[in-house]
Order: sequence, then C-alpha cells, then structure tokens
Amino acid sequence: MAGNGAIVFPTDFSEESLAALPLAKRMAAVMDAQLHCVYIVEEPHIYATLDMGPVPIPTAKELATTARERLERFAAEHLVGLDKPPVTKVLIGRPAEEIVDYARSIGADMIVMSTHGYSGVKHMILGSTTEAVLRHAECPVLSVRVK
Repeated sequence: MAGNGAIVFPTDFSEESLAALPLAKRMAAVMDAQLHCVYIVEEPHIYATLDMGPVPIPTAKELATTARERLERFAAEHLVGLDKPPVTKVLIGRPAEEIVDYARSIGADMIVMSTHGYSGVKHMILGSTTEAVLRHAECPVLSVRVK
C-alpha cells in the first residue's frame, strides 16, 4: 500500500463502534501503522416546533472541548499497548465528510469502522456514515458489521 503508515478509526463511543477496534488495532500492528482515533462533532441544529423562546444550546466548539476530554479517556482505556502512540482528533462537521477528508489529509492507508447494517426505513432515517465513507474514501475501508 502506498499510504503514510496510518489507520483511521472513527468512533462515536458506542458499543457498536467498538466492534471495529480489535481489527483496527490488528491492522495497525500488521501494517506497522499509527492508529488515528477520530470523533466527529456535528454542528448543533435548532428545530423549532413550538414557541419556546430562546433555548440555549452548546456551540460546536463547546461540544468539541467536551469531546476532546472524552476521547482522551477513551484512548487511555482502549488504545493502550499499541506499537506506536495513537493520535486522537476531534473534528467538527458531517461525519462521513470529515472522516474521508481527514484520511485524505494524513495519507491514510486504511479506514476501519463499524456499520450497524440497518436496512429499509431505519436506514433511510438514520442514514449510513459507513456507506458514505465507502463511496468517497480514496483508501481502502474495512467495514465491520455489528449484529
């Protein structure tokens, strides 16, 4: 592979996203690559259904600060014992776009991530970050289906 010795592992801190972590670690070891663990903060949206007056919502930067702390705890718990020190990164934007852009920017060899395997209406409502990453990534994507 012609990459930069980097594996991108996106997480949302869910049990489902953890399903791909053992493979991400294994691929990093086999490929002598550095594991990049990323979390994406989406811009908060306000949906007005009733006249409730001003409703304070956290900004993306505030959410990112909290996410950085949580990602550091996640790394301390789940990313120990790797051959190379992991990189943790909080990104702000749409998850699939940010994952693909980040992988491109670091010249990643691979993206390893979970997919929930939704179909039908559930897939239409929830969408699929993994599917969008598969369509747009310039490097291989290892998708681990969660049952």
